[in-house]
Amino acid sequence: MLRRYFIAALLCSCLLPTSVAFALSSAQLEHLAQHPTWLKLLHYGDSRQSEILTEDFFLSPDGQHDPQAELRADLAAYNAPWPKDGDSHARCRFPARYYWLSQQISLPGYNLTPPQCPTFARWSLPDKVQSISLFLVSGYLGNPASVFGHSLLKLNTGAQDDQAGMFDLTVSYGALVPPDEPVWRYILRGLGGGYEAGFSDRYFYTQDLVYSRTEFRDIWDYELRLSDTQRTLLILHLWEVLGKKFTYYFLDKNCAFRLSELLELVIDEPLLTNARFWYVPTETFHRLEDIDQARKAVGQPGLIKAVRFIPSAQRKLYHQFSLLKPEEQAATQAVMQQGPTALPDQLAHLKQDRQAEVLDTLLAYSNYRLTAEQPTPSAATKAAKNRFLPARFLLPPSTEPLKEVPALDSPAQGNRPMLTSIGFGHEEQRGSYLRLHGAAFVQEALGRNGLEDNELAVFDAAVSIGDTFFLDQLDLIRIRTIKTDFITADGENPWSWQLRTGLAQDADDYDAFFAFGAGRAWKISPQLTAYAMTDAAAHSVEPYLRLRPHLGLLAGNGNLKGRLLAGIETTDYQGNAQPFVSAELQWGFAAQTSLFIGIEQAESANVSAELKWFW
Repeated sequence: MLRRYFIAALLCSCLLPTSVAFALSSAQLEHLAQHPTWLKLLHYGDSRQSEILTEDFFLSPDGQHDPQAELRADLAAYNAPWPKDGDSHARCRFPARYYWLSQQISLPGYNLTPPQCPTFARWSLPDKVQSISLFLVSGYLGNPASVFGHSLLKLNTGAQDDQAGMFDLTVSYGALVPPDEPVWRYILRGLGGGYEAGFSDRYFYTQDLVYSRTEFRDIWDYELRLSDTQRTLLILHLWEVLGKKFTYYFLDKNCAFRLSELLELVIDEPLLTNARFWYVPTETFHRLEDIDQARKAVGQPGLIKAVRFIPSAQRKLYHQFSLLKPEEQAATQAVMQQGPTALPDQLAHLKQDRQAEVLDTLLAYSNYRLTAEQPTPSAATKAAKNRFLPARFLLPPSTEPLKEVPALDSPAQGNRPMLTSIGFGHEEQRGSYLRLHGAAFVQEALGRNGLEDNELAVFDAAVSIGDTFFLDQLDLIRIRTIKTDFITADGENPWSWQLRTGLAQDADDYDAFFAFGAGRAWKISPQLTAYAMTDAAAHSVEPYLRLRPHLGLLAGNGNLKGRLLAGIETTDYQGNAQPFVSAELQWGFAAQTSLFIGIEQAESANVSAELKWFW
């Protein structure tokens, strides 16, 4: 079908003496075919072949590996007769190609949105899209592909009747995974390119429902400063790639890579400078911040027009609950735990205006639970809302608007995700040694990042060089989730937890281990967090099973942070234990450089200092 369409278009171009296909010299065709923008429009990679697998993305049979053949086919198809189904014409299917070509050469009768392309015209919202945003979505441990975050594009219309932009279009990229695919198979196939992937479009309210209201993930909205020409070219190209298939690679050619690739079509500065073996969403946003600062440094308008924090539904609820007075919080939690029958007794001792605040919080909680329980919310949750709503209508409206959730800094305004460090250590048994430390991905509790007191590290390794060369530490993955904001109610998880697996030096041997712990945490002040946990661990050296109860204290804010840790670890199966204590301090004295000092006392004393670079 495509071959017949190509031949018909080429014959048509031969019959038209004004055809642009024959108005260009070979040198001009070669120049256009090798132009960086043309190659980006065709998604040619380093291998000089398009990374798009879908055949109908190309008009020429050789278009996937010959950009000039595709250029000739596109120019020929421009003059092809309009079919009865106008949407199938090349000018409707590939508007970005012709838009760009119209700026390079003369295209007779060119129209940005031909009237014969009704489907494209409806989708592209001509003259309605005012700006484009790139969203950074926080990580989600429930999905391996989302542990490091996610990114998507949003077309902002600024409609007066939709200030939140819920009906604006978003475009995201993801693997096409069969339903109920086991996690282990997803990881293995994702690492090896075993899935196809593609771009899809949805209204923002569907994304908000998933990310904010179901998975409880925060979002940072980076509104970009693009010219009209840049914005138009990007929107037109989004239409071209929707539904087209790529090969998906979990580590590098993922959602962050593909969306950065799209933005490189219209942004002069490269975005994928760090895309080698590993690429995570925050790297794109770090690069946007770099470009923004570089432009401003030379007196140009920045690339980033605004950064807006969109808190998750859970964060909004917890913030609303935190604004209540202690007796109001107690009344609210009593109703959550006992059900709406406890409402009259719990409200009786409160003033009318405070009753309204409690009911507003209970309604917010009901909506939060109804969404979290989808697709089949419980009858109890629905009945509770039906009881709270008429009670609230009996009270006057609140006179003051609800205070906004304090904005969290974007992860891209903190440390970059990869780490290299050099330092020294001294241990009583080994003496002094040089320590080299690196991580493929790390967001430290002591670093500058958007994880608050949490921590996530992958392939975090350190080697030491002294009298001997030895592997000091290898954490395949390390996760710590500190939860200080929660509501004591059914369905709410109050537990903090941590997981760590890897390899550690143990006397003259190496110890492979897997540890998991849980406990509780308390926010004593904005700069001070305390937690108590107990780890249960399996080891490859005796004792093979160990318990490790401990207390932790995290302190500091901004550039200077510290951590104190004290506890015991069992040394046999008779209840004997070894006490341990450690203190760590990290000072971020430059944007991506920190000084770390650590002291630990267990079987022996250990002192270390490192100079860290994040990149």
